[in-house]
Amino acid sequence: MRKVLLLYNPSSGQQRARRAGLIAKVAELYRSAGLQVEQCATSHAGSAIEQTKDAVNAGFDTVIACGGDGTANEAINGLMQAESRCALGIIPLGSGNLLATDLRLPVNPLAAARVLLQYSPRAIRPGLISSHGNTGLQQRYFIVAAGVGADADLMYRTAVEVKERWGRKAYFMEMARMTVRRHFPMFQVEWADERGSWHRENIALVMAIRAEKFPGMLRRVRLGSALTLNQYRLLLFKTDKVRRFLNYFASVASGLNWSVRDVEVVSSERFRCFPLESGNPARIHAEADGELLGRLPAEVSIANKSFQLLMPQ
Repeated sequence: MRKVLLLYNPSSGQQRARRAGLIAKVAELYRSAGLQVEQCATSHAGSAIEQTKDAVNAGFDTVIACGGDGTANEAINGLMQAESRCALGIIPLGSGNLLATDLRLPVNPLAAARVLLQYSPRAIRPGLISSHGNTGLQQRYFIVAAGVGADADLMYRTAVEVKERWGRKAYFMEMARMTVRRHFPMFQVEWADERGSWHRENIALVMAIRAEKFPGMLRRVRLGSALTLNQYRLLLFKTDKVRRFLNYFASVASGLNWSVRDVEVVSSERFRCFPLESGNPARIHAEADGELLGRLPAEVSIANKSFQLLMPQ
């Protein structure tokens, strides 16, 4: 790192009043380490994509996303669009910090900033998700996870203001409300196994996981996934029964990992989702890195090109 942009979301997570002060302290820390540092606040949803591309054009060799997984996701998309060797670092300041957790970064932002000085850039091929939005087909790069079905529906139903106030707890609050529903809508998935053979299932949820380490209540989850593996661990929920979802959540959250009927975990580089003939595609949502995207049909793969991510040596 020589020339660093601290890109931060002034409205991400909780305790907004402290955020500007924390960013200033991080900048002071890096300047004392001999780095050239500038600060830049995001202005609206999606602005970090363009701000990251502007940073690349201005000669920054490192962009540090100070926020949650959404801020990091936008920075990744900016780097991928710019096709730059500029590296991405993460400082956790959001309501969801899955990527920071997976990178073994401390929760304390200043401590995380110090740890980043010891990290090295590594080429990572992100995921790529295509789905249908209000303006047609849209594509988005992502890094830790993507989902189609019930988990995206959870994000669709979780109000922004509730998430900003309660952080990750907002999702568990909405999850509790969703359990009163007896069924989730079903759709069809086609996925390719490690030999390239295609399989088809009717499901209510597919999650594509790249992260190895998870925060909070999910810290005991071990799926065999990793950012450095160019494939996903797919969670296939071949059931619409809410009790099976709750049973699987208890299984992985406890670390006991007992078998749950109609839930399968497989490895894959690519999958496609379609509505059933009797289904309504507008009811099935897609998400990536915790950001709600479009609807069915949707396709997820591993990108052919990479970006540089600051990671433990």
